[in-house]
Amino acid sequence: MSAKVPRVAVAYNAPVLPRDHPDAASEADVVEVARAVADALRIQSFEPILIPAKAPLNGFLEALDSAKPDLVFNLIEGFNGISAGATHLTSVFELLGLPYTGSPVEALAACVSKSRAKALLRGSGLPTTDSYRLESEGELSFAINLLFPHALQGGEKDRIHSCYLVKPDAEDGSLGIDQSSVVTNAHELQLRVEFLLARYGGGVIVEPYLPGPEFNLGVIAVPEPRALAVAQIVFKPEIGNWPILTYAAKWDEGSVADLASRPICPAPIDPSRAERLSTIAVAAFQATGCRDYARVDLRLDKNGEPMILEVNPNPDIGPNAGWARAARVSGFSYEEAIGAIAREALKRGVES
Repeated sequence: MSAKVPRVAVAYNAPVLPRDHPDAASEADVVEVARAVADALRIQSFEPILIPAKAPLNGFLEALDSAKPDLVFNLIEGFNGISAGATHLTSVFELLGLPYTGSPVEALAACVSKSRAKALLRGSGLPTTDSYRLESEGELSFAINLLFPHALQGGEKDRIHSCYLVKPDAEDGSLGIDQSSVVTNAHELQLRVEFLLARYGGGVIVEPYLPGPEFNLGVIAVPEPRALAVAQIVFKPEIGNWPILTYAAKWDEGSVADLASRPICPAPIDPSRAERLSTIAVAAFQATGCRDYARVDLRLDKNGEPMILEVNPNPDIGPNAGWARAARVSGFSYEEAIGAIAREALKRGVES
Protein backbone atom coordinates (compact mmCIF):
# COMPACT_ATOMS: atom_id res chain seq x y z
CA MET A 1 0.00 0.00 0.00
CA SER A 2 1.55 3.30 -1.09
CA ALA A 3 1.89 6.23 1.30
CA LYS A 4 -0.47 9.16 0.91
CA VAL A 5 0.98 12.00 -1.18
CA PRO A 6 0.70 15.26 0.81
CA ARG A 7 -1.48 17.90 -0.84
CA VAL A 8 0.00 21.39 -0.82
CA ALA A 9 -2.00 24.53 -1.48
CA VAL A 10 0.46 26.93 -3.13
CA ALA A 11 -1.17 30.20 -2.10
CA TYR A 12 -0.14 33.44 -3.77
CA ASN A 13 -1.61 36.90 -4.23
CA ALA A 14 -3.26 37.39 -7.62
CA PRO A 15 -1.94 40.56 -9.35
CA VAL A 16 -4.38 43.47 -9.40
CA LEU A 17 -2.31 46.29 -10.93
CA PRO A 18 -2.71 47.04 -14.65
CA ARG A 19 0.26 46.04 -16.78
CA ASP A 20 1.25 49.65 -17.45
CA HIS A 21 1.40 50.51 -13.74
CA PRO A 22 5.00 51.37 -12.69
CA ASP A 23 4.89 48.81 -9.87
CA ALA A 24 3.26 45.99 -11.85
CA ALA A 25 6.45 43.96 -12.45
CA SER A 26 7.07 43.19 -8.79
CA GLU A 27 3.48 42.13 -8.22
CA ALA A 28 3.26 39.90 -11.32
CA ASP A 29 6.47 38.03 -10.44
CA VAL A 30 4.75 35.99 -7.72
CA VAL A 31 2.70 34.11 -10.34
CA GLU A 32 5.86 32.70 -11.94
CA VAL A 33 7.30 31.94 -8.51
CA ALA A 34 4.15 30.00 -7.57
CA ARG A 35 4.42 27.89 -10.70
CA ALA A 36 8.09 27.18 -10.06
CA VAL A 37 7.38 26.19 -6.46
CA ALA A 38 4.58 23.89 -7.62
CA ASP A 39 6.93 22.20 -10.11
CA ALA A 40 9.57 21.72 -7.40
CA LEU A 41 7.01 20.27 -4.98
CA ARG A 42 5.83 17.81 -7.61
CA ILE A 43 9.41 16.60 -8.08
CA GLN A 44 9.69 16.27 -4.29
CA SER A 45 6.66 13.92 -4.16
CA PHE A 46 4.01 16.45 -3.13
CA GLU A 47 0.71 17.19 -4.88
CA PRO A 48 0.57 20.96 -5.39
CA ILE A 49 -2.61 22.94 -6.05
CA LEU A 50 -2.20 26.57 -7.15
CA ILE A 51 -4.63 28.86 -5.31
CA PRO A 52 -4.54 32.60 -6.11
CA ALA A 53 -5.76 34.95 -3.38
CA LYS A 54 -7.95 37.78 -4.58
CA ALA A 55 -11.05 39.67 -3.53
CA PRO A 56 -13.62 38.73 -2.48
CA LEU A 57 -12.03 36.82 0.36
CA ASN A 58 -14.74 34.16 0.53
CA GLY A 59 -13.75 32.95 -2.95
CA PHE A 60 -10.21 32.24 -1.73
CA LEU A 61 -11.55 30.50 1.38
CA GLU A 62 -13.86 28.31 -0.70
CA ALA A 63 -10.97 27.30 -2.99
CA LEU A 64 -8.86 26.48 0.04
CA ASP A 65 -11.62 24.38 1.57
CA SER A 66 -12.23 22.56 -1.70
CA ALA A 67 -8.52 21.70 -2.06
CA LYS A 68 -8.42 20.13 1.42
CA PRO A 69 -4.63 20.59 1.66
CA ASP A 70 -2.35 18.99 4.21
CA LEU A 71 -0.36 22.22 4.29
CA VAL A 72 -0.11 25.65 2.64
CA PHE A 73 3.02 26.86 0.86
CA ASN A 74 2.59 30.52 1.70
CA LEU A 75 3.69 32.91 -1.08
CA ILE A 76 1.22 35.64 -0.11
CA GLU A 77 2.84 39.09 -0.42
CA GLY A 78 -0.32 41.16 -0.07
CA PHE A 79 -4.03 41.10 -0.72
CA ASN A 80 -5.95 43.18 -3.23
CA GLY A 81 -2.94 45.46 -3.71
CA ILE A 82 -2.35 46.05 0.01
CA SER A 83 1.01 44.81 1.29
CA ALA A 84 -0.17 44.58 4.92
CA GLY A 85 -2.80 42.12 3.72
CA ALA A 86 -0.14 39.39 3.67
CA THR A 87 -0.10 39.32 7.46
CA HIS A 88 -3.89 39.28 7.75
CA LEU A 89 -4.31 36.55 5.17
CA THR A 90 -1.65 34.39 6.82
CA SER A 91 -3.60 34.63 10.07
CA VAL A 92 -6.46 32.85 8.27
CA PHE A 93 -4.26 29.75 7.96
CA GLU A 94 -3.69 29.93 11.71
CA LEU A 95 -7.42 30.18 12.41
CA LEU A 96 -8.17 27.26 10.10
CA GLY A 97 -5.51 25.14 11.79
CA LEU A 98 -3.58 24.67 8.55
CA PRO A 99 0.21 24.29 8.80
CA TYR A 100 1.94 26.70 6.45
CA THR A 101 5.47 27.41 5.29
CA GLY A 102 7.48 30.45 6.18
CA SER A 103 7.38 32.89 9.04
CA PRO A 104 4.49 33.04 11.50
CA VAL A 105 2.05 35.93 11.69
CA GLU A 106 3.96 37.62 14.50
CA ALA A 107 7.16 37.84 12.45
CA LEU A 108 5.33 39.06 9.35
CA ALA A 109 3.63 41.77 11.42
CA ALA A 110 6.91 42.80 13.04
CA CYS A 111 8.79 43.11 9.75
CA VAL A 112 6.10 44.65 7.55
CA SER A 113 7.13 47.97 9.10
CA LYS A 114 10.83 48.62 8.54
CA SER A 115 10.97 51.09 11.44
CA ARG A 116 9.29 48.61 13.82
CA ALA A 117 11.68 45.84 12.78
CA LYS A 118 14.69 48.11 13.27
CA ALA A 119 13.48 49.00 16.77
CA LEU A 120 13.20 45.29 17.54
CA LEU A 121 16.71 44.67 16.20
CA ARG A 122 18.16 47.54 18.23
CA GLY A 123 16.41 46.21 21.33
CA SER A 124 18.06 42.84 20.70
CA GLY A 125 21.49 44.45 20.58
CA LEU A 126 21.94 43.99 16.84
CA PRO A 127 23.59 46.60 14.61
CA THR A 128 21.26 48.83 12.63
CA THR A 129 21.10 52.58 12.07
CA ASP A 130 18.75 54.98 13.75
CA SER A 131 15.65 55.72 11.70
CA TYR A 132 12.81 58.20 11.68
CA ARG A 133 9.24 57.36 10.68
CA LEU A 134 7.03 60.09 9.24
CA GLU A 135 3.31 59.49 8.89
CA SER A 136 2.24 62.86 7.53
CA GLU A 137 3.53 65.99 5.87
CA GLY A 138 2.82 67.77 9.16
CA GLU A 139 5.82 65.98 10.69
CA LEU A 140 8.22 67.30 8.05
CA SER A 141 9.27 70.41 9.94
CA PHE A 142 10.31 68.28 12.91
CA ALA A 143 12.37 65.99 10.65
CA ILE A 144 14.00 68.93 8.87
CA ASN A 145 14.90 70.57 12.17
CA LEU A 146 16.41 67.29 13.38
CA LEU A 147 18.28 66.25 10.23
CA PHE A 148 19.04 69.56 8.50
CA PRO A 149 18.90 72.16 11.30
CA HIS A 150 20.64 74.88 9.27
CA ALA A 151 17.81 74.86 6.72
CA LEU A 152 15.48 76.56 9.19
CA GLN A 153 18.00 79.25 9.98
CA GLY A 154 17.78 80.96 6.63
CA GLY A 155 18.93 80.30 3.09
CA GLU A 156 20.84 77.04 3.41
CA LYS A 157 18.39 74.59 1.84
CA ASP A 158 20.76 73.76 -0.99
CA ARG A 159 23.82 73.18 1.13
CA ILE A 160 24.84 69.51 1.53
CA HIS A 161 25.07 68.50 5.20
CA SER A 162 24.36 64.77 5.41
CA CYS A 163 22.89 62.03 3.26
CA TYR A 164 19.73 60.12 4.12
CA LEU A 165 17.80 57.36 2.39
CA VAL A 166 14.03 57.85 2.22
CA LYS A 167 11.71 54.91 1.43
CA PRO A 168 8.22 53.59 2.16
CA ASP A 169 8.02 52.06 5.62
CA ALA A 170 5.73 49.16 4.73
CA GLU A 171 6.60 48.13 1.16
CA ASP A 172 9.14 45.62 -0.11
CA GLY A 173 10.75 44.70 -3.43
CA SER A 174 12.45 48.14 -3.52
CA LEU A 175 9.10 49.79 -4.21
CA GLY A 176 9.47 53.54 -4.04
CA ILE A 177 13.27 53.50 -4.30
CA ASP A 178 15.02 55.34 -7.12
CA GLN A 179 17.86 57.83 -7.52
CA SER A 180 15.81 60.51 -5.76
CA SER A 181 15.62 58.34 -2.63
CA VAL A 182 18.96 59.66 -1.35
CA VAL A 183 18.50 63.21 -0.09
CA THR A 184 21.20 65.67 0.85
CA ASN A 185 19.22 68.73 1.96
CA ALA A 186 15.91 69.80 3.46
CA HIS A 187 14.29 70.61 0.10
CA GLU A 188 15.02 67.15 -1.30
CA LEU A 189 13.76 65.53 1.89
CA GLN A 190 10.49 67.42 1.72
CA LEU A 191 9.89 66.54 -1.94
CA ARG A 192 10.65 62.86 -1.42
CA VAL A 193 8.51 62.45 1.68
CA GLU A 194 5.57 64.21 0.03
CA PHE A 195 5.91 62.01 -3.06
CA LEU A 196 6.04 58.72 -1.13
CA LEU A 197 3.18 59.62 1.21
CA ALA A 198 0.99 60.52 -1.75
CA ARG A 199 1.86 57.38 -3.71
CA TYR A 200 2.05 54.70 -1.01
CA GLY A 201 0.75 56.13 2.25
CA GLY A 202 1.44 54.09 5.34
CA GLY A 203 4.40 56.12 6.54
CA VAL A 204 7.91 56.90 5.31
CA ILE A 205 11.19 55.87 6.90
CA VAL A 206 14.25 58.14 6.84
CA GLU A 207 17.62 56.64 7.77
CA PRO A 208 21.29 57.57 7.29
CA TYR A 209 22.72 56.63 3.93
CA LEU A 210 25.44 54.01 4.34
CA PRO A 211 28.39 54.39 1.92
CA GLY A 212 29.86 50.88 2.18
CA PRO A 213 29.27 47.66 0.21
CA GLU A 214 25.85 45.98 0.34
CA PHE A 215 25.27 42.32 1.14
CA ASN A 216 22.32 40.00 1.55
CA LEU A 217 22.10 36.61 3.21
CA GLY A 218 19.44 34.01 2.85
CA VAL A 219 18.68 31.97 5.96
CA ILE A 220 17.17 28.50 5.96
CA ALA A 221 15.91 26.72 9.09
CA VAL A 222 15.14 23.02 8.54
CA PRO A 223 14.99 22.93 11.49
CA GLU A 224 17.97 24.91 12.85
CA PRO A 225 18.70 28.26 11.19
CA ARG A 226 21.84 28.57 9.12
CA ALA A 227 23.00 31.34 6.83
CA LEU A 228 23.37 30.57 3.16
CA ALA A 229 26.27 31.85 1.08
CA VAL A 230 26.84 35.60 1.34
CA ALA A 231 25.83 37.61 -1.73
CA GLN A 232 27.18 41.07 -2.55
CA ILE A 233 25.58 43.69 -4.75
CA VAL A 234 28.42 45.12 -6.85
CA PHE A 235 27.53 48.64 -7.92
CA LYS A 236 28.91 50.36 -11.00
CA PRO A 237 26.63 53.40 -11.24
CA GLU A 238 26.74 56.04 -13.92
CA ILE A 239 28.50 59.25 -12.97
CA GLY A 240 26.25 61.24 -10.67
CA ASN A 241 24.14 58.26 -9.60
CA TRP A 242 24.02 56.74 -6.13
CA PRO A 243 25.10 53.10 -5.65
CA ILE A 244 21.75 51.85 -4.35
CA LEU A 245 19.45 48.98 -5.23
CA THR A 246 16.50 50.72 -6.90
CA TYR A 247 13.18 49.32 -8.09
CA ALA A 248 14.42 49.43 -11.69
CA ALA A 249 17.56 47.54 -10.71
CA LYS A 250 15.43 44.72 -9.30
CA TRP A 251 12.64 44.53 -11.84
CA ASP A 252 13.69 46.14 -15.14
CA GLU A 253 15.92 43.41 -16.52
CA GLY A 254 18.66 44.69 -18.82
CA SER A 255 18.10 48.33 -17.82
CA VAL A 256 20.96 50.68 -16.98
CA ALA A 257 20.07 50.37 -13.29
CA ASP A 258 20.03 46.57 -13.51
CA LEU A 259 23.42 46.39 -15.20
CA ALA A 260 24.87 48.84 -12.65
CA SER A 261 23.98 46.64 -9.65
CA ARG A 262 24.90 43.00 -10.18
CA PRO A 263 24.78 40.32 -7.46
CA ILE A 264 27.79 38.11 -6.88
CA CYS A 265 27.39 34.92 -4.86
CA PRO A 266 29.50 33.90 -3.09
CA ALA A 267 30.68 37.40 -2.27
CA PRO A 268 34.38 38.10 -2.87
CA ILE A 269 35.13 38.77 0.81
CA ASP A 270 37.43 37.22 3.36
CA PRO A 271 36.13 34.32 5.52
CA SER A 272 36.14 36.34 8.74
CA ARG A 273 33.82 38.98 7.27
CA ALA A 274 31.56 36.28 5.81
CA GLU A 275 31.35 34.62 9.22
CA ARG A 276 30.54 37.94 10.91
CA LEU A 277 27.76 38.68 8.40
CA SER A 278 26.37 35.14 8.76
CA THR A 279 26.27 35.42 12.55
CA ILE A 280 24.38 38.72 12.35
CA ALA A 281 21.94 37.34 9.78
CA VAL A 282 21.02 34.32 11.89
CA ALA A 283 20.67 36.51 14.99
CA ALA A 284 18.36 38.89 13.09
CA PHE A 285 16.32 35.91 11.83
CA GLN A 286 15.84 34.73 15.41
CA ALA A 287 15.25 38.17 16.93
CA THR A 288 12.39 38.92 14.55
CA GLY A 289 10.82 35.49 15.01
CA CYS A 290 11.32 34.25 11.46
CA ARG A 291 10.81 30.61 10.54
CA ASP A 292 11.80 28.23 7.71
CA TYR A 293 13.50 30.83 5.50
CA ALA A 294 14.13 34.58 5.21
CA ARG A 295 16.61 37.08 3.82
CA VAL A 296 18.62 39.69 5.71
CA ASP A 297 20.01 42.75 3.91
CA LEU A 298 23.06 44.55 5.28
CA ARG A 299 25.37 47.38 4.33
CA LEU A 300 28.65 48.60 5.76
CA ASP A 301 28.86 52.04 7.35
CA LYS A 302 31.70 54.53 6.89
CA ASN A 303 33.78 52.61 9.43
CA GLY A 304 33.29 49.27 7.67
CA GLU A 305 30.87 47.97 10.30
CA PRO A 306 27.86 45.94 9.09
CA MET A 307 24.43 47.44 9.65
CA ILE A 308 21.17 45.57 9.10
CA LEU A 309 19.01 47.35 6.51
CA GLU A 310 15.99 45.09 6.89
CA VAL A 311 14.77 41.56 7.48
CA ASN A 312 12.49 40.07 4.82
CA PRO A 313 10.54 37.15 6.35
CA ASN A 314 8.86 36.36 3.03
CA PRO A 315 11.50 36.94 0.33
CA ASP A 316 11.24 36.03 -3.33
CA ILE A 317 12.16 32.34 -3.55
CA GLY A 318 11.77 31.96 -7.27
CA PRO A 319 14.48 29.82 -8.92
CA ASN A 320 16.20 32.90 -10.38
CA ALA A 321 16.03 35.02 -7.23
CA GLY A 322 18.88 35.70 -4.86
CA TRP A 323 17.68 33.35 -2.12
CA ALA A 324 17.61 30.34 -4.46
CA ARG A 325 20.98 31.32 -5.94
CA ALA A 326 22.54 31.36 -2.46
CA ALA A 327 20.88 28.03 -1.65
CA ARG A 328 22.44 26.42 -4.72
CA VAL A 329 25.88 27.80 -3.83
CA SER A 330 25.36 26.36 -0.33
CA GLY A 331 24.67 22.87 -1.65
CA PHE A 332 20.86 22.78 -2.03
CA SER A 333 19.21 22.24 -5.37
CA TYR A 334 16.12 24.38 -5.83
CA GLU A 335 13.85 21.36 -5.54
CA GLU A 336 15.63 20.13 -2.39
CA ALA A 337 15.27 23.51 -0.69
CA ILE A 338 11.56 23.82 -1.52
CA GLY A 339 10.94 20.22 -0.46
CA ALA A 340 12.78 20.69 2.85
CA ILE A 341 10.74 23.80 3.66
CA ALA A 342 7.47 21.99 2.87
CA ARG A 343 8.41 18.97 4.98
CA GLU A 344 9.27 21.22 7.91
CA ALA A 345 5.80 22.77 7.74
CA LEU A 346 4.16 19.36 7.36
CA LYS A 347 6.00 18.17 10.46
CA ARG A 348 4.56 21.09 12.45
CA GLY A 349 1.09 20.02 11.35
CA VAL A 350 1.63 16.47 12.57
CA GLU A 351 3.03 17.68 15.90
CA SER A 352 0.18 20.13 16.61
